Amino acid sequence: MMDKLKSIKIDVTLAAVLSVVLGVLLVIWPATVITVLARVIAIILMVSGIVSLIPRLMDEVKSYTSIIVSLLITLIGLWMFLSPQAVASIIPIAIGVLLVVHGVQDLSLALEGKKTKAHNWWSIPLMAILNIVLGVLCICNAFGLVKLGMILIGIMLIYDGLSDMFIVHKVNKASKEFVDSTILHEENLDDYM
Repeated sequence: MMDKLKSIKIDVTLAAVLSVVLGVLLVIWPATVITVLARVIAIILMVSGIVSLIPRLMDEVKSYTSIIVSLLITLIGLWMFLSPQAVASIIPIAIGVLLVVHGVQDLSLALEGKKTKAHNWWSIPLMAILNIVLGVLCICNAFGLVKLGMILIGIMLIYDGLSDMFIVHKVNKASKEFVDSTILHEENLDDYM
């Protein structure tokens, strides 16, 4: 039982240290981590595209659709490798476009609210404009938002690692005290016998 507990403590401590290290890397160098992750994914795509392309080129009966798909996967991987920041920026740009579209829709609803004399109708265009501004911010500063997200994830990982180490320390201390008190209790019982 104690060996299993000791093994778990070691595993949790190692995972905690790795979390802290990765968290620190994300906080200090978020752009570099994003670039490395995008390039790793790009290499995986390129390799899988090439690996699926070679047998299709060797087949006597060629499936041109499969060849084109394999080529596209390889080219997307190459593009991701050459432009990792662009790839990382796609998600905030898509969200930004969604926010702008919703903001424009909200503005048209604000006009409808004004026509129907809705209570506090003037608050609707303010919220719509805020949506549009946030959408434009996402579009214009997409990579900055990705970096900010990586920094926040880094902080979360640092907390995770430190809290795991704290928990392992507390459990280790409590288990030692438990074992010591059990031994002391057994020694006291032996004295009475």
